[in-house]
Amino acid sequence: MKSIKDMLLKTREELVQGIARKSKETAVSGVSDIGDILDSVSEERTRELYMIFIDREKQKLKQIDDALDRIEEKTYGFCEECGVKIPRPRLKVVPFAKYCVECKEAIEREEKYTREEPEESVKKVPMAEAEE
Repeated sequence: MKSIKDMLLKTREELVQGIARKSKETAVSGVSDIGDILDSVSEERTRELYMIFIDREKQKLKQIDDALDRIEEKTYGFCEECGVKIPRPRLKVVPFAKYCVECKEAIEREEKYTREEPEESVKKVPMAEAEE
């Protein structure tokens, strides 16, 4: 368990440094007013990509913090859905895993199913009717 905790702490530190670096780069890149419209568009796109990257890294950081909390609470390594012990090889690959493979697959299937369901309360109106 100590090796996984050390790996989580190391990954956490790398994420914090990466987030700080990207945040700084985003702030600095927004300062320049030199260039044409294409330069501005390119800089804006880069800024957007950095923000997406930072958001994903923050989500990963939260998952790592949650895993560290579970280690302290002695609940780390157990599936939060069914309570079964998560195999060590899975924890080495995904050290912040909250679910065993079976439960994670079931959750992902459910999420996919609910995302693809069309809303029945929304009536689709052809464009010609909508303009009248």
